[in-house]
Amino acid sequence: MVFPLTNTNDSRASGLFPFRSWCDRVLVTVLGVAFGTGTAGASLAYGHQSPQSEAARAHSDAGSPIRYVIDLRRPLSHLVQVTMTVPRAQPGTQIQFPAWNNLYQIRDFVRNVQGLEARCDNSAQEFARVDLNTWESRSDPCSILEIRYAVYANDESIFSSVLDADHAFLNFALLLFYLPRERSRSARVKFLLPEGWKLATLLVPEGEEFTASDYDALADSPAEAGRFEEYEFDQGGATYRVVVEGDPSAYSPERLVGSLKKITAAETGLMQDVPFSKYTFILHFSRPGSGGGMEHRNGTAISIPAENLRRNWEGFEATAAHEFFHLWNVKRIRPQGLEPIDYQHGNDTRDLWFAEGVTTTYQELVLLRAGMISRRTFYEHLTDEIQRLEDRPARRFQSVEQSGREAWLEKYADYFRPDRSISYYNKGALLGFVLDLAIRHATHNRRGLDDLMRRLNQDFARRERFFTQSDLLALLRELAPEWTGAEDFFCDYLSGIRDLDCGTYLGFAGLRLETRTRELPAFGFLATQSFDGAIQVESVEPGSNAGMAGLTHGDVLIKMNGKQLLSPPEDELFRMKPGHKVRFKVRRGKQTLDIAFNPGRKTETVYRLEEIEHASPDQLQVRRGWLEGMTQ
Repeated sequence: MVFPLTNTNDSRASGLFPFRSWCDRVLVTVLGVAFGTGTAGASLAYGHQSPQSEAARAHSDAGSPIRYVIDLRRPLSHLVQVTMTVPRAQPGTQIQFPAWNNLYQIRDFVRNVQGLEARCDNSAQEFARVDLNTWESRSDPCSILEIRYAVYANDESIFSSVLDADHAFLNFALLLFYLPRERSRSARVKFLLPEGWKLATLLVPEGEEFTASDYDALADSPAEAGRFEEYEFDQGGATYRVVVEGDPSAYSPERLVGSLKKITAAETGLMQDVPFSKYTFILHFSRPGSGGGMEHRNGTAISIPAENLRRNWEGFEATAAHEFFHLWNVKRIRPQGLEPIDYQHGNDTRDLWFAEGVTTTYQELVLLRAGMISRRTFYEHLTDEIQRLEDRPARRFQSVEQSGREAWLEKYADYFRPDRSISYYNKGALLGFVLDLAIRHATHNRRGLDDLMRRLNQDFARRERFFTQSDLLALLRELAPEWTGAEDFFCDYLSGIRDLDCGTYLGFAGLRLETRTRELPAFGFLATQSFDGAIQVESVEPGSNAGMAGLTHGDVLIKMNGKQLLSPPEDELFRMKPGHKVRFKVRRGKQTLDIAFNPGRKTETVYRLEEIEHASPDQLQVRRGWLEGMTQ
């Protein structure tokens, strides 16, 4: 995800010891493998395993597919009508609705379910409520168990579902029940559409229906319905489908397809792999509000407001590069902690520094290597990441591993305060950059991070295995035996809170990290944007000019200096000169207020990367390899 919002129970190793950090886990995991209790050698169908008994699995494998009919023909009601048919339903069949999917937060999707009723062989069937998300049938078996219900879908977000007069976007984990005891049972889906609408989905077409191998595959295959625009191109033996719902004046089809072609060519070339026959980009270029991207196994959904797209096409390209790289990193190259998927409680997310952070590393490297950004822009983006980490006092006590584990707290906007948390995206991206430089320096550019990603793809993804951090370390020892500091690197920078020595690692590439100070506005408040687009003040610093002017927690920012706000005003405030007054139109309950104040002042250290004029041959070799993706 580009904008995602752990449980702390460690279930990835043998369960024999309480782990304090990754450094403690290494020896235990190795011992676990020796005694047959570890996970490093696990062989599972990546992304599609569910916690059920062998007997239940055998039954579900032999059973007929579960069928769903999804009726979208009343779009003004925002109600998606669902009919779920379970052939050969066993006595006491349970149905369950997910509480979690895509974002790292429990969202209780069952709140949108209404009017549930069931029939067993055409007779009314009673379902007992077991818990918030689970129902159970009576003890009689059914040749045909039919369940009907409706789901209210009115959340315009690629992390949610919506049905309105313009279109429908469907995340099936928010719409469809599953059988918790038979999650590996295959599924077939039929759609009933309003007149004039068409459908695009990541599901596999088969006649008038679409198929999924199991519920996990179904939940990972969203659909778009409506009157969208559609483009297609072939590359590397695969077909790419581009579906666009939104304002056609916000983009050029030629530019859109051209950008995607460069990204897909660069990333499949880097990974030396095209693990699909068809990949689908579902793009929403329309309403004001928050944007984001959500990866799926054979596609992605990306939302960017049309106005933002017009002003910042490069932002779309960065998001597309990030999401496309996810088809390897996290959808196929998958941490053990994310498996099996737990739709009720979520999963252990301590490895997000790699899944999200290193994906951000490649987002930037790919744009550079594809010629879509300049070397100077690449350096500026890198120093921006250094700046962000340095500006967060929480780096002194929160490790990047802890940041990943606490991703579940991101539903509380105040958690984002600089003195409370760091970002696994931010520090993870920096770790990706310096890890690459460390490998190249130690091996004299014979190996790099690209080699690690390809080996993870070859040894784990293609063999249907999940990796642990022990596996990462073992691969690093194999690829770069000259680098004797790999274990200390992981202990210091992943589970530890040692400051990342970016200057030393960048020096390996003949780059010098320079600093200077500058005076900037001090905003005095933190604002975040919710999925419905509202920009809300989450905290105000005591004694700040913003606080003294009357700005308070819960205020919704509508306009800044007379201009409608489409995103949090951080960038606009940064561009202001200290001392200039800022005026906000604010909604507070039923009131509309005007609040004006002069932002305060603060001194900040600014970073800049410069190429050393007389770099050594080894440094130049590492720099070229790093920037161009080459090894000796």
